[in-house]
Amino acid sequence: MADLILLIFENEEVVRCASLDEAKEKASSHSHAEGRIMVEVTPEGGGTMTTLEFDRNSRDWIAAS
Repeated sequence: MADLILLIFENEEVVRCASLDEAKEKASSHSHAEGRIMVEVTPEGGGTMTTLEFDRNSRDWIAAS
């Protein structure tokens, strides 16, 4: 089983992604939309979930605030 990567848009749409790179591509293509774009990563086999926010300026993930 791979990491569980969920891309979450402000409008509550949730998209499962195969990798952080795929999530970044999808977030970039939706960066014109209003609201926050978040990603939640749950490691394979369980563990601490990581939540990151998409930064439209750098087009990369940053620590969620």
